[in-house]
Amino acid sequence: MSIGSEMNNDVGEKVSDLTKSKKCDIKLAAAPSDLLSKEGFALYIGKTPRAVAEMAKAGKLPAFYMTDPLKPGGHAELWINRREWDKYAAQLVDEAPTEWHDWKNRISYSKSRHGRAA
Repeated sequence: MSIGSEMNNDVGEKVSDLTKSKKCDIKLAAAPSDLLSKEGFALYIGKTPRAVAEMAKAGKLPAFYMTDPLKPGGHAELWINRREWDKYAAQLVDEAPTEWHDWKNRISYSKSRHGRAA
């Protein structure tokens, strides 16, 4: 059930429409920056911003918090280094065991003989 279906007044429907359109408007650039906000990184890896924040808290991301130096103790924003994430993903592939790389040997351009009989 969506927020809009729970609210029957015009204001509730407008808020719901704004929320939906805001979510749809967030897009990742073709060549994103090395530093991404939690929302941008969530789009990049296909997770929710909440999941990204939890991964950062658990130390599973190359992330850090930035605050305004003129406002000590102010709100800190979470930023994730996309380039470090990509380098580690490439390293995992390079260091993967031979068995993992065997998926390449199972791909064929020809029709399988083990398919269904016509």
